[in-house]
Amino acid sequence: MNFKVCKLTKDMSDDYIDYFEHRAFYDGNIQKGCYCVWHHWTDKHEQERSLMPENERPYCKRDYAKELIENGILNGFVAVYDNQIVGFCNADTKDNYFRLSRETAPYSWNGVDESNKILSIVCFTVEPDMRRIGIAKALLDCACQYAKKNGYDYIEGYPSRGEFSINDCGGPVSMYVNKGFDIIDIPNGLIARKEIQK
Repeated sequence: MNFKVCKLTKDMSDDYIDYFEHRAFYDGNIQKGCYCVWHHWTDKHEQERSLMPENERPYCKRDYAKELIENGILNGFVAVYDNQIVGFCNADTKDNYFRLSRETAPYSWNGVDESNKILSIVCFTVEPDMRRIGIAKALLDCACQYAKKNGYDYIEGYPSRGEFSINDCGGPVSMYVNKGFDIIDIPNGLIARKEIQK
């Protein structure tokens, strides 16, 4: 099956929303409705959402995702098959994620210098019917190539500790190990980190 992987661009926001609403989680995955905005989602966003009428709340994250993409804030790579997005890897400079800031996640910065430029991969999603054909690995490869071409010092992912479940959006540890990542144990999880060879 031939799919292509490319960078998410601002003009893909409608296709991105269509993917998350109709294909990403149609198997009933608990992540349904996330639109992959959690790492940008602050306490203020959650408070504002809680004050909305209940019938409007489901659209809050959708609209926020669209806004982030169109403003170049939500970034990453997509897998495309038959002119539709079938997979997504949320990846960006680590400093751009609220949930990974030095204040919010200080342990995640252990072992790197303050001046280091880090590409963080915070999430993978793949359409259920397209799983186990190498899409997540292809997205990871694309992210690694992007990091090298764009002057990053490190690339990181955040796999779940223990046996991998399809609900673990960080991807399996084995996928990172096979690509030469080191696995670092921190108090609240794992970091898969790879130094980019210049």
